[in-house]
Amino acid sequence: MLDPRFSRLAVASSTLLIATLAYASQLLLLSPHLSRAQCIFFNTLVACVWISYYRSITTHPGSPPKDWAPPVHDGEDAEEGRGRAEERRLVVGTGKWCRKCMGYRPVRAHHCRTCNVCVLRMDHHCPWTNNCVGYRNLPHFLRFLAYSAFTSLYLLTHLFSRCLVVWEARNTPAYSSPHTLPQLLLLTALTLITIFTTFALSILSLRTFWSVTNGYTTIETWEQDRHDALVARKKVPRQEFPYDIGFWDNLCSAFGGTGNILSWAWPLSRTRSVGETIRGSGDVVMQGGLEWEVNGYEDLSVVWPPVDPDKLSAAGFEKAVETTVAEGEGDEWVEGVRRRQREDLDRRRARGETGARQEELRYPRIAEKGWEWRNGEGESLADYGVEVEAEGDDEDVPLAVLMKRKMK
Repeated sequence: MLDPRFSRLAVASSTLLIATLAYASQLLLLSPHLSRAQCIFFNTLVACVWISYYRSITTHPGSPPKDWAPPVHDGEDAEEGRGRAEERRLVVGTGKWCRKCMGYRPVRAHHCRTCNVCVLRMDHHCPWTNNCVGYRNLPHFLRFLAYSAFTSLYLLTHLFSRCLVVWEARNTPAYSSPHTLPQLLLLTALTLITIFTTFALSILSLRTFWSVTNGYTTIETWEQDRHDALVARKKVPRQEFPYDIGFWDNLCSAFGGTGNILSWAWPLSRTRSVGETIRGSGDVVMQGGLEWEVNGYEDLSVVWPPVDPDKLSAAGFEKAVETTVAEGEGDEWVEGVRRRQREDLDRRRARGETGARQEELRYPRIAEKGWEWRNGEGESLADYGVEVEAEGDDEDVPLAVLMKRKMK
């Protein structure tokens, strides 16, 4: 991730790049060789890029209301939840305490260290827009990526066509060349820049849309990678990602809860509001940004991201082992844990560590501490813009707040 301190420079650079590729290519090179229809089509695409980029920059990603708090469920709510679990369609409206905002934030929300606010369904802080990508501006960001990648690809086809003309005329005298020397230099530069831009945008777009169609945010892909690493090391039992509700429903959720494909592509589509009523699959009704539909593969009490094994108590870890055994994966999992425990114990004994330290090896711990873990690309949670110090737990809630909720 680009350093947030350079975000303004990144926005200026992106603006200059769009303007150069869109207008210098036309005015100085392609204009005489484009038909009227091609010119209108290309400039329409460019306009969509500008609008989507502007809205990605200026639209607030969405924050939880200051007085928002997770609902307190009674017995009737729990019974209703079990009934909905049988239909494999649930709504999760729980949350965690933010140490920075001193308030609750819903699931999938994180505190951005650059914007200094909690962002609903935070995907990441994007330095190229100098803004977080979150619940409200995610559709604009997706449109910006799609239009940018397609427009640069369309431009590249016309630049290649001019390169082909130049190549076919390579044996003709210089005075009959289809382009002047400055135009040839410009054609070469624009072609190289457009190739790189198209490749980068295509990779970013494919990666982003892959995450969206699978129900993930960019941050949640990091959380999933970390969970997979923990499972592979026999640290924790496997837990299913809860927000993957199917290819089509995932797309509808990302584009504001609507299945209207035309509105997905329309750059002036309405920006959704926090807390507005949104219909999910079937008869599911949610508060936009504050509640999320889940697939029901896990129990309602199971949270995502999975609990950090460094924070698991001995009793909690034993319970996790019992759960895994009950699910039929226990023998292999427990044996793997015990093997790693013996190996760790032997290594520590070889270094002459105390028995008190050896006692800690009764329960496995990941070598990388919590949010400091890095994925295969070398990225930690902080690289996505998250203020890791604000990733609080239930025990961080002030007593006065708990008492106030209890009295409601």
